[in-house]
Amino acid sequence: MIHLILFILIAIAFVIDARKSLIPNKVTFCGTMIGFIFHACTEGWSGVFFAVIGAITGFTALLLLYFFGALGAGDVKLFAAIGAIMGFTFVLQSMLYAILCAGVIGLILLLIRKQMIKTGHKLATWLVSIVVCQDMGSLLGMKHQKNMKFPFMYAVVPGVALTWYYSFL
Repeated sequence: MIHLILFILIAIAFVIDARKSLIPNKVTFCGTMIGFIFHACTEGWSGVFFAVIGAITGFTALLLLYFFGALGAGDVKLFAAIGAIMGFTFVLQSMLYAILCAGVIGLILLLIRKQMIKTGHKLATWLVSIVVCQDMGSLLGMKHQKNMKFPFMYAVVPGVALTWYYSFL
């Protein structure tokens, strides 16, 4: 049953994010509350603890990426909902796979748009500024750059699917 809830949440978020480039609070809040209620009803207080730890993990782990402009707030709240539904381990693995999938998608888009060298040069310059010159202002400046973007849900769906699949092996 909990897997069906997860798939419905991901499907709704995917459709809305692909169409409107946002994930509404209603979707993420309902997903989080359903996770809390389901685990409270099936496992009692230990289930509530399970859902709280998962939600906090999903939210806080992606908050840093939000501050740098890599993700929207809806993506962060979605991972809180995923954590509330599936727990700590699942949400961490989903984040890892989603970030890896996003990297692959980003590289493919850079290759298609022939921007690999330009973007690589820009990243190398930022890296030198941050590491060698210890200029953290350039790190914050990354958020305000015009970057190529795509809905993170394009990476979340395969990330969650991979996590779900490997949880049964």
